[in-house]
Amino acid sequence: MSEIRDMTVPQSLSSLSDKIIYQVGLNMLKYRQIEGVSKNLVTFSNYTFSSSSTPKNEPISWSIIPNVNTTKMTMGSLISLLCDIQIMDEDGDEESEDSNEIKISIKMSHRVINRCKIETLFRKVVTDRNNLIHHFDYFLRIKDKDERSDNKVIERLKHEYEDADYLLKQLQQELSRKLDFIINNLKFSLEAITINQVADYFEEAYQVCKRDDDWAVWQQVLNFVYKKSEAQTSIESLKKQRNLKSTKNILELAFPNWLFKDEPTQNGSRVLVKIDNTAVNIDSSFPEIIISD
Repeated sequence: MSEIRDMTVPQSLSSLSDKIIYQVGLNMLKYRQIEGVSKNLVTFSNYTFSSSSTPKNEPISWSIIPNVNTTKMTMGSLISLLCDIQIMDEDGDEESEDSNEIKISIKMSHRVINRCKIETLFRKVVTDRNNLIHHFDYFLRIKDKDERSDNKVIERLKHEYEDADYLLKQLQQELSRKLDFIINNLKFSLEAITINQVADYFEEAYQVCKRDDDWAVWQQVLNFVYKKSEAQTSIESLKKQRNLKSTKNILELAFPNWLFKDEPTQNGSRVLVKIDNTAVNIDSSFPEIIISD
């Protein structure tokens, strides 16, 4: 997110009237930035996150759909949204006609900023902006204009600029936190989907390869799974997420209920496995919803 660099009144502007006009421009630019960041903050604090994929359709598609349309909202209407949104998160898997399709849809809505800390300042900034736009003639005291009043106008504009700049920085910090939350959400969902896919692949292989004693030869299970290219892709993705190179190590970490043991053979030994997918170990915890102090 780019931020327009703060500027001071250039030395080349000698007359007070020119300095006033220049400072007005700076203030209006700051108000415009606040409105833009506020709209993004509302958008990324009340949205539906969804993802879907099929084994034959990689990569997984992700989408973030705003639940609030901020296009025509003014700064005044944004205040209540930023301060009054309540904590709520709902999740539900949507059924699909394609039995091979995996879909996740999560609706997220949570408080954006601390009401007590920001609301009063936000309302003041909105009032300053409205006065500057709609009551500019009164603001400049045109009927009683002299050098002293011009200096007061400049000082007032600078103070209002400082308030707006402080508010903008608070909103930008909050937006950064929300974007980090979404990134962590994506990482969590990606890992959850991958583990779910891997569990299905190995469960199918285990049911085909297991013996009467419920043990299966590990190499036979692997050979069955690796016949499917999409299974290889999921396993490699899981290795990359956990930064591990061994397939057996990554599966032992992801599925704590799997059992492995060595079985003696004429030429040495071989590894057996019992697959139990009733428990999984997701490396990441679901991102915590942040409420700023």
